[in-house]
Amino acid sequence: MNDEFVMLLVMFSVSATVNLGLVIALFHANKRLRQLGTRPPASAELHDLPARVDSALDAMTGRLDEVASAQDFMNRVVIERLEKLHRALPAPEPHDTPT
Repeated sequence: MNDEFVMLLVMFSVSATVNLGLVIALFHANKRLRQLGTRPPASAELHDLPARVDSALDAMTGRLDEVASAQDFMNRVVIERLEKLHRALPAPEPHDTPT
């Protein structure tokens, strides 16, 4: 058999398998959404919801602060290394430009 044809068959089988898995997952997700949509929320869940949202927002705020401090650190490191590189490089020679 031609090598290109074999590769085409392998790629097609992988693609078909992935698409079949996605269709099954979509079917199950749609079924679950319909089940959740028809179920009335419990009153305990509604009372607990603001506290859960608040704790999730606090956790996200902490993570964003960590990301911001990591970004500041990386900026300082990059600037420091660029300055060291700039000091280590010889001064550029002036170019004569015809006028």
